[in-house]
Amino acid sequence: MSLILLAWLGAIFLLGACASFLLTPLVIRVAAGLKLYDAPDGVRRLHVSPVPRLGGVAVYLATAAVSAGVLFVGSSAFLGRALSPADTRVLTGAFIGASILFLIGLLDDVRGLSPGTKFVAQVAAAIIAYYFGVRLDSVTLGYGAGVHVGILSAPFVLLWIVGVTNAYNFTDGLNGLAGGIAIVAGATIVIAGAALGNVAVLIPAMALCGALFGFLQFNFPKARVFLGDAGSMSVGFLIAVFLLRAAEVQGPSVLAVVPILAMFVPLLDVLLAVLRRWLRGVPLSGADARHIHHRLLALGLSPERTAIVLWCLAIGMASFGLLIALTAPYVATSIAILGLVGLSILVIYGTNLLSYHELVVAGEVLFTAPSRFRRVISDQILALDLTARIQNAHGVEEVSSLLSSTAESFGFLKMELLRDEDSPRNADSQPLGPWAWKLEYPLRPGPVEDSAPVYKLAIWCSAEHSVRPYGAERAAKIIAPGLEQWLLLRASQLANKEPSANFVDGAVGRPATRRASVWRSRGR
Repeated sequence: MSLILLAWLGAIFLLGACASFLLTPLVIRVAAGLKLYDAPDGVRRLHVSPVPRLGGVAVYLATAAVSAGVLFVGSSAFLGRALSPADTRVLTGAFIGASILFLIGLLDDVRGLSPGTKFVAQVAAAIIAYYFGVRLDSVTLGYGAGVHVGILSAPFVLLWIVGVTNAYNFTDGLNGLAGGIAIVAGATIVIAGAALGNVAVLIPAMALCGALFGFLQFNFPKARVFLGDAGSMSVGFLIAVFLLRAAEVQGPSVLAVVPILAMFVPLLDVLLAVLRRWLRGVPLSGADARHIHHRLLALGLSPERTAIVLWCLAIGMASFGLLIALTAPYVATSIAILGLVGLSILVIYGTNLLSYHELVVAGEVLFTAPSRFRRVISDQILALDLTARIQNAHGVEEVSSLLSSTAESFGFLKMELLRDEDSPRNADSQPLGPWAWKLEYPLRPGPVEDSAPVYKLAIWCSAEHSVRPYGAERAAKIIAPGLEQWLLLRASQLANKEPSANFVDGAVGRPATRRASVWRSRGR
């Protein structure tokens, strides 16, 4: 990057900053006059008093005005050459799409729009960008031929633009956070674009950085104005489009590490949000107060330090992406391997530190899935074998013996067949051990009279043994139907052989003749 180009880019940055610095106070007064405030709620909106939310108007107008003015004067005076027709089309599509989202966001800030309406507008803006030449035909991690995506080019472009736009919108929840992350992404665009020869995005990207810098004077550390949806959606859209264009190499192919790591913090935040909500079974489009900046605040960091920590993380990840993309292939490979290890440690440690219990539990389930899978199969086989043996038993005592002898195979302390009126404090039914819990599974008496004896399957477990609660329930759901079938069959057999006998068979019984006959008549 030549000194002349640096000087011109610095001038564009100052123009954008001055324009935004002058426009923002006007926007604050207009928003205050129209009473367009963002009110605190103590959960997601953590500011103390109402704050105007139209700061994005100043940012977008400053960016568009400076970019258009510089390009009108002539890009060759700044970049050393005129823009190609393809570059002109891309920039035209970018600002048409951004203008649509700016207007939709402004309506949302003023009157409020449904999430569906905003999503449709984002998709429409992404389609416009694609129509005007934004492409993702091939993806690579370094120099050389990339992986061609073929017919998936359009879906990938739409997914990237809509995803980044929404991810950036999520970060607009803390003073200065969204503005600082966008400046980091804009600087990444400028460095990658200049290094790879994609100079068309340098002017608007630098103008955007300047406009955001001027806006931050009113947004950090104390917020006198918020970005609002007009700013977050239009800025997120421009960053998504410019990153694809800046990271393009011959082929054409996109160096994927540049855009992904430049937006690492917003993308990680939205990925965690989707995973958390999916694991909890709540709507993915819902809002909560468990974003990364919320969790850092919960750890005791001040809002200013939280924003600075996330800015530093964004700078580190963006620099990491540029190192991989712009260094020699063998150096990039070494850096990528080390970075992947470090990133994995960061994500694992971070999810624990930020108390994302959903992800911790999901990780434990995934890591123990093979052993759980094998245990489920083993338990079901044991339960089916036990059920088959129960069908051949000749009495309640034999059934109890089978249950007792098989309990250890499941990992249970004890299994037994109890009459409903048996005292739960009966010494014979209490297992040894200082602490235990019991699952009681009532056995349905079937289509017989109310005077029929009612049994239940009791399974004793302990935390000190290798058994989990779901194992007891799983075994009971297989064994209990077999016990019910055996009890009904046994009652029928005794009734047919000894009509005047009681169904005692080792337990306190009641007359069974009439019950069996009723059951037989109902079964016809």
